[in-house]
This record gives sequence, C-alpha cells and structure tokens, in this order.
Amino acid sequence: MTGNIEVQALLELITKSATEALDEYGKYGDSVPSVYETNTHPLDEHKMTLRLKKAIRNLEGACDQLCATLAPPLHTIVNRAQDYYWSCLRVAAQNRIADLLDNTTGGMNIESLAHESGIEPSKLRILMRTLAARHCFQEVSHDVYANTRLSLVLHSQSSHTSYIDLLTKEGQESAGNFQKYLSDNEYSQCNDSTHTVFTHAVKDTGFHGTVYDWMKVHGDRRAVMSSSMPSMNNVMGTLSIIEGYPWEKISTVCDVGCGNGSFVWSLLQKFPQIHVTLFDLNETLEAAKQAAGCLAQELQSHIHFQPGDFFKDSLPKSVDIYYLRNIIHNWPDNDVLTILGSIKNAMGPQSRILIHDYTMHSFQNKSPHHSLDQAPWPMLPDFGNGSMRLHYQDLTMLFMYNSKERTLEEVENLSQNAGLKLEQIMDLGETTVLEFGPA
Repeated sequence: MTGNIEVQALLELITKSATEALDEYGKYGDSVPSVYETNTHPLDEHKMTLRLKKAIRNLEGACDQLCATLAPPLHTIVNRAQDYYWSCLRVAAQNRIADLLDNTTGGMNIESLAHESGIEPSKLRILMRTLAARHCFQEVSHDVYANTRLSLVLHSQSSHTSYIDLLTKEGQESAGNFQKYLSDNEYSQCNDSTHTVFTHAVKDTGFHGTVYDWMKVHGDRRAVMSSSMPSMNNVMGTLSIIEGYPWEKISTVCDVGCGNGSFVWSLLQKFPQIHVTLFDLNETLEAAKQAAGCLAQELQSHIHFQPGDFFKDSLPKSVDIYYLRNIIHNWPDNDVLTILGSIKNAMGPQSRILIHDYTMHSFQNKSPHHSLDQAPWPMLPDFGNGSMRLHYQDLTMLFMYNSKERTLEEVENLSQNAGLKLEQIMDLGETTVLEFGPA
C-alpha cells in the first residue's frame, strides 16, 4: 500500500477532528479566539470537554503522522533531537517575561524588556524569537514583543507556573542523566525507589533516599511539586470523571492520597449529598484543610480529614467509593499491592475502588479490552503523538520513582492479586478510570 492513500486518509481525519473541535468551542463561546489574542475563552480554564479532548487527540496524532510521512526521515529526527523549547519556556517563566509584557500596551521592545528582566539583549532576542516561532509570545513589529494566549500560561499569576517549573527542572535534569544512569549497573539494575534516574543525578551531593526524601530536605521544591498538582490534573482532564460516573447514587467517598483535596471540592459542589473522607499524611492534610475554607459551610460539614499512611494505617471502613487519582503510578508493584490490599481490607461488599490514572494503550489493533478507544486507520492504535503526554508521563514515573504508567492488563493483574475484580472501564480521552469491586 502506498503512502498516498495514508496521506489522504490523514487529511480527512484532520478536517473531521478540527470540525469537531470547532463545534465544541461554539458551545461555550461565539468562536475560537486567535492564538495571538489574549482574551480567554471559557474552555481555556473550563475542564476540557470529553469530545474536545478526543478531537484534539486525533488531530495531534494525525498531524504528526502526516508530517512524519511527508518529510525526509532525517528532517524529522533532527527536529526532535534539537528541541530546546522547554529550556526557553523555563527562562521565560522564571524571569516573568509574560508579566512584564502584560503591563504594556502594544508590546515592549527588546532593549526595554532586557532592562526589566535582567537578561542581556542579544540573548533575550534569540529566546523570544524561538518562543514566538511556536506562538508563545508574538513579534508585533521589529524587535517588539507582546503576549499571546499561550504565553499567558507562563504568567506568575497563572495556576500553571509551578507545573512548568517542575517539568523543566527535576524532569529535564533526570532526562539529561538517563543514559548515564543506564550505564551504571548499581542503579539501573535496581528497581527500588531509592535508585531512580533522578536520585542518581543528585547522588554526588551525598544524598541517598527516595524523591520524597529529597523533597523533605528541599522544602522549596516540595512546595513547587505540591502546587503543581492542580495544573497537572487540569491538563489531564481529571474532572471529566465527575460527568462520567453515577455520583448521584453515592453517599460516601474516601479520597485516598487526596493531596490538597481539589477533586473533592468540585465533586461536592455538583453532588452535595456525598460525605467525603480525605486520607493523606498529616502535613498534606493541613494544606487541604486550608483549601476547604473556600467551600460553603454546609459542604464543609460533609468533609472528614483522616491523617494516615496507606502503607501502615487502616482506611475508613465500608465506604461506597475509594478514589485513587495519580497514586499507583508513583509506586513499584509490591507497594501497589500493599496499597490495594489495605483498601481491600477496609471495603464492604458493595464498595468500589476507582483508579483514575493514565493507562498505556497497545500499539496493536487487537486489544482484549474494547472499552479503550483505538485510533482510526491509518493512525497508530494508541493515537501516536495524540497520546504523547502519556508516554512522557511514563518516562517521568521511571525517572522519579522507578515506577511506570501501567497497561490495563498490568493493573488488572495487580488487582487480582489483591483480591479485586475489574467491573468497568471508562476512557476519558487522556486518562482512564478503572472500577474494581471485591472478588
């Protein structure tokens, strides 16, 4: 089969997916704003709708495959190997370039921007040209730059700057150390959480322990990690589960490893009949208690805070739903079995566990689980570049925790060993919710 037929099919997929995305924007506003505007659209901060998320997944996968098909192979590989864009994003965020431009009308010239930011003008010019080439900032006239919808994500008042900070520091430091780590058999042949790519990168400082131990020593970075979680959940489309599960039938929920509790606030506002237990380490719950103050008083009365360690302490008994979001991917298999076993011991006959995480899709067309979406031909069944963040997250778990994002079969095998059975699969476009009951 020639590539011509594949190219035509990809073009049709691109048109179809873009049209579906336009339709979703139309439901929340008059039209799609230009990438060069700075006005926000309701979908910019709204939880991304499931239909939009799936349309973008197809669009990104099809566009990338189209370029990889038509461009010479060397062209594509060099572009990927020479991608320093993350470094420019970090510099712009750390030096508050978006903030400085936000205070101007019509943009700011390089000399003035250099003076305000403290970056040498010729180097700043290269930085800004690079970022503007992919629509993060725009050159409105010669050497005069202004914000765009994308660059405003880097604004210091944005809720997402901590996540950008985390990804472009610990994440990239680990990535740069990956080959060196793999060549060190003492570390690379060990699968525990003290011998990770990241802990290998910092071992010359005298540190030994897990990334959590490192965060305890470096409180500023721990704060960055904690404050980045809402942004991570936003980009994952975490709140889609609120629309995709029959919460109206639920009375009690335990959010296991709840973090700052952000999921629960949204859940209670839509389903105020639910009573929630937030279960996490005591120091984490302190932040959740402060955040709970934003809720109406009657909803606050529906929240119980239970400090505990899911490796050692008992969870509340016979709760309707035990909800785990972005939890098991942080831990190796043996630790996951401990967590699931602890919950299994607390469950009642009608209790359910919801594991809400990334789930690795198969590259093969024949999947035993038909509830997971598969991309249309000629795309890779796992949507290729449309699910690339899933693969990056898989690497992040390896780098930081010696863990991984698991396939559905891997999660199901672990759950069976913990005395659980899979009841339902919900594909939410980027993440997956797996419902388990007692076996």
